[in-house]
Amino acid sequence: MPDRVFTPSLPPLSANLYQRNTRGMASVNANNNQLAIRQKLSGVSIGPLLRDALKQDLLDGRGDVALDVTATGNTVSAIKKSLNGSAALNLKDGAIKGINLAQSLRNAKAMFTGGTRDSEQAATAGEKTDFSNLSASFVIRNGVAHNDDLLAKSPFLRLTGAGDINIAQGSLTYLAKAAVVATSSGQGGEEPGDLKGLTVPVRVSGPFAALKYKLEFGSAFSDSAKQQFEEKKEELKDKLEDQIKARLPGAKKPAGEAAPASGEESAPPQKPEDKLKEKLKKLF
Repeated sequence: MPDRVFTPSLPPLSANLYQRNTRGMASVNANNNQLAIRQKLSGVSIGPLLRDALKQDLLDGRGDVALDVTATGNTVSAIKKSLNGSAALNLKDGAIKGINLAQSLRNAKAMFTGGTRDSEQAATAGEKTDFSNLSASFVIRNGVAHNDDLLAKSPFLRLTGAGDINIAQGSLTYLAKAAVVATSSGQGGEEPGDLKGLTVPVRVSGPFAALKYKLEFGSAFSDSAKQQFEEKKEELKDKLEDQIKARLPGAKKPAGEAAPASGEESAPPQKPEDKLKEKLKKLF
């Protein structure tokens, strides 16, 4: 008896709810409970999609989603554990929910000078980090999606990162780096001032329902100090090279060093034999 295979498309109601346009296929082999999905969603509203798929409110924004996965199993848990394939996101005008990185970075300086090198906080409903663009791709192996090319941009921040999403367990282990690129966050509150140029590591871990964010301010300021040292070292190196070049024969005199008066010739360097003659004269 041949394998029973069917290729259903997304119901019109679901397609209209999540995106403007969808292209692809989904198939199920009833003999071995194998599922295959290959979809490209354009103009998708990611928030409702994630709330339905993961039962969590983690991300907002609208854009393109690509999914190419296979799985095997007769239960939801088994299907999640056997997921393999790839996925990609490209979103605009959205937010990462649970933390306001702009507000957290405003507090970075005071916390560090107060003796706190790290700060850990739980995800909080209502808090969010706005972005104008967000892109990420994932390689999925046995229910774990690995990402190493996250890039989120806003007028205030650049966010990069790498880590793992355990789809089967519903948990996240991730290291992001938040770089301040402007003096105004656009999300209200006081200006971060001279934090521009600072990069703060942010470790995210835990189950989706209870994520924790650890901001490593100590590492951020240490890295900043190292960068300033390297810049100063290069500056001193350049000055030393200039001084050495200025003392080479035929080199221009350094600024501030007196030049010979007009019509006055500089005395030629004294030869060793002349020095010896002068010493002999003094002896006699």
